Amino acid sequence: MKRIVALGPKGTYCDVALDKYLKKINKNLEIAYYPSIFRVSDFMDDDTLAVIPFENTLDGFVIEGMDQIILNGYHIISQVKLDIDFAFVSYSKDIKNVKKIYDSFKALGQCTKFISDYNFQTIKCDSNIEALNSLNRWDESYGAIIPMHSLDLDNLNYELKIPHVADSKTNETRFFIVSKKKILEELDNELEASIVITAKNDRPGILFDILKSFHDLNINLKSIMSRPMKTEMGQYRFYFECSLFKNDIELLDMLADMFKNSQDFILQILGVYNKL
Repeated sequence: MKRIVALGPKGTYCDVALDKYLKKINKNLEIAYYPSIFRVSDFMDDDTLAVIPFENTLDGFVIEGMDQIILNGYHIISQVKLDIDFAFVSYSKDIKNVKKIYDSFKALGQCTKFISDYNFQTIKCDSNIEALNSLNRWDESYGAIIPMHSLDLDNLNYELKIPHVADSKTNETRFFIVSKKKILEELDNELEASIVITAKNDRPGILFDILKSFHDLNINLKSIMSRPMKTEMGQYRFYFECSLFKNDIELLDMLADMFKNSQDFILQILGVYNKL
């Protein structure tokens, strides 16, 4: 691998996850930032890794990230978890003068109480750093929700700074490291796996049949999510995550064999990676 891409600009939580991953693997890769998950996918190739936000404690799965991984057939090779917290800043001395705030689409779902308490009108941005950069020093009617770590930047001379505005103090986001080609990192004993099963036709009992296959192989499911095929109404694919031990990886091969010649389903194993 020659480079790694992430949601930018530099300073986002995705950038922090990228830095944490590079320190973990102890490699120097070329780094590139793009303004959205869709733009990240546009620049993926066989020599590129991507950092994609996938799940948040407060806001659930990042649907845009999940869909891009599934639709592009990316392989999940690792995961990174970060503590997430947000702050509010403004050039106004009094929060009562602030009417509109800049925030990212994910911060909006994680700071709902703070936004509601002050009845702010929200202006959505692609990233928290874009929200920070959008503030105009001369307009006190605007504020922004930014990452907590951005409060330490030397050039932030805001009149008003309010830390810890997220809905919960125990807020985390999980990021997947993905590639276009299959890469297997060194695995620990405790693992997790991501699997997608696409139903070719809708019929009664279709989900029961899928779940029974996991049950028969004694595979421990930890989450399930249905996603529309986006081709016609009533057509779905199902995303599963399961927990397993290194000695149990062969169970996934057995699961794949069960679905190999199925007339009802298509199974994809997106990745096996170390448990956080």
